[in-house]
Amino acid sequence: MNNELNDFFEVDIANLNPTNKLYYFNPYMVEASSNIVAILKDKDFYKIVLDETIFYPEGGGQPSDRGEIEEIPVFDVKEKDGIVYHYVNELPKSSKVNCKIDFHRRFDFMQQHSGEHALSGVILKLFGGANKGFHIGEQFVTIDINIKDMTEEMLTEAEKETNRYIFENQKVDQIVTDTEGLKAYPIRKEITAEEDIRVVSMGEADCCACCGTHVRNLGEVGIIKIIKAESYKGMTRISFLCGYRALNDYREKNDIIKSLKKELSAEESMILTKVQKQREDISALKKQSDIIRKDLAKNISLNIKADETIALIFDDIDFPTLAHIESILLEKSNTVILATTIDNKITAVTKNDAINLGQFFKSNIKTYNGKGGGSKDKAQGSFETKEDIIAFYTSLMSEVVK
Repeated sequence: MNNELNDFFEVDIANLNPTNKLYYFNPYMVEASSNIVAILKDKDFYKIVLDETIFYPEGGGQPSDRGEIEEIPVFDVKEKDGIVYHYVNELPKSSKVNCKIDFHRRFDFMQQHSGEHALSGVILKLFGGANKGFHIGEQFVTIDINIKDMTEEMLTEAEKETNRYIFENQKVDQIVTDTEGLKAYPIRKEITAEEDIRVVSMGEADCCACCGTHVRNLGEVGIIKIIKAESYKGMTRISFLCGYRALNDYREKNDIIKSLKKELSAEESMILTKVQKQREDISALKKQSDIIRKDLAKNISLNIKADETIALIFDDIDFPTLAHIESILLEKSNTVILATTIDNKITAVTKNDAINLGQFFKSNIKTYNGKGGGSKDKAQGSFETKEDIIAFYTSLMSEVVK
């Protein structure tokens, strides 16, 4: 470590001025020079404090920036009491440092965050639903609206109206004010702070206090697409995508449609019809197959003599057919044990009160790499290999036939 940095480990954080947050003045700034004013050692990493920073710290539902300080990766950024901490695994050589953020990540968050404001404002205006939770995830952005079970019609209307504001490219203004100045803005959420209140105003779309980074004009959001909505704690959780995320989602789904067109030999408008026809064909084939299985089960059962216990293992009969055989043989026997090495499955049923099939399966099946269980008088299981099921079948037989 350079001796020049030693003194920064001794700095009292309580005596430092708040970090000057350059990202508020220009969220499009990618690179800047700053000075180290303090360093904290924490386990196997360091927390660097700068006099001013372009790195946005995690907060308000928005993840932190990533980037580099003197080409040293910054893997996290957090803020506490106005001080921004930059997490690194090693230290630079000098206290004067060059900082660079991953702007692709930053702009993605700007698109998602601004889109969230616009959508939340629209939902409040259209339906009176307030945003009670917001999160930018790796895959989706989510908001929790205090309306239970929003309908598809409501979601479609909200998406359409939000995109209208985006396509109109309404201006996004960011203002710093106090409690008195706040009265001039129609903010949708109550604010407890009394000074240095950041207000993000999006024309007719929304007006809300916020500490995140945003685009200059709503047109930069590109588009907003609601992906799904689900019930969540008596509210509706909406998952959506904006900008490049929405474009990538479109590309992926368009590729799926292209593949389906090729696979089904159908145009887009006929894909659902083709799929429905295939489902109907499969359903009809299943019914025919079940009829054949029942007939096969009857024929096989005719050649099996009645006995106290009937136990058979097949290498040419599948499990669904065994189920039909079992129901027939139960009329000839008190205990029926049937297994197949085609599916490596076993089924057992008994009328004998002295036998507890469920208990035997529970106690022994894992020993033979199997899964399954059941009740006292009926149990089923499946196994990884032919050898496993034969071994379990043999063990079960020794328990039943004593």
